[in-house]
Amino acid sequence: MNYIIENALSIEDGQRSKVSILVRNQEIRYFGSKTLNHSLIKMDARSFVISPSSIYFAPNIPDLPFEEFKVYFSNRFVKKGCGTIISNFYISRLMDFDKMLTLRRKSLLSSPIDYLLGVTVPAAILNTSLIIKCKSQKIPIIFVELSRINELESIPWGWIKDVSFPYNPIFIPVFPSSIKTYRQKLLLRKWNSILKSVKLPHLSQPLQADLPLNLEIIKKIGLYPKKGILKVGGELSYNLFLQYEGGNDFKAINGQESPSICVQKGKFVCINENPIFRPGYGDEITIKKTSLFI
Repeated sequence: MNYIIENALSIEDGQRSKVSILVRNQEIRYFGSKTLNHSLIKMDARSFVISPSSIYFAPNIPDLPFEEFKVYFSNRFVKKGCGTIISNFYISRLMDFDKMLTLRRKSLLSSPIDYLLGVTVPAAILNTSLIIKCKSQKIPIIFVELSRINELESIPWGWIKDVSFPYNPIFIPVFPSSIKTYRQKLLLRKWNSILKSVKLPHLSQPLQADLPLNLEIIKKIGLYPKKGILKVGGELSYNLFLQYEGGNDFKAINGQESPSICVQKGKFVCINENPIFRPGYGDEITIKKTSLFI
């Protein structure tokens, strides 16, 4: 279906602007401020804020029967305008890598939205063999579970940097629930000091679940510019949030309000907070290289 979205409010880098979007064959052919005079169906979106579909960190997704899986994904992701999730699988031994990756992929076969996978490992087993395994399986994110500073100091970071090239998976810290806040701060200080000194791609803080990830994080992980942006030639995945008189438009794009309409890869997936569940519509995303746009 070919159509034009007119007069939608776009908020980018804190700046508000009215935009028009030309859609042909489920692809964005124009995105900008001009008024379009094509003889196509037009949707006047002056009452809406438009934003790209959001990206959420979704750790430890449970393995559920289909009906429970459907409710879980509809409520936690689809209704919130989430078009992509970053999820994980956990291993405590390298020998379990293939088995746990296969199980995680199997559990997401019915996902209605796209997903990117990372592996979570205790710092004690982070070594060059794990990096080589991630490169061979195209796993671009390594969540490192931090518990003790001496574990961080004993990791062979120089060798890890050597074998990471050229794929360069990104390292993201996570903490067991038992680690107290003051201890987390100490570990993060050491984490950032080490990874900056060896110049490895990393995040300085753990990812926060249940809120859209910001553009800086999306770029570091390597999802941008395929995800997180509306652009000519780009994926037709967007949310429309109803504007409220006197309301804060930034609440919408920061995940504090639910969108009225969600479109994912050219298809409606939620209308007036009523999700349209499309099992298997989501694909696993492959990242060619992290940190390209920072």
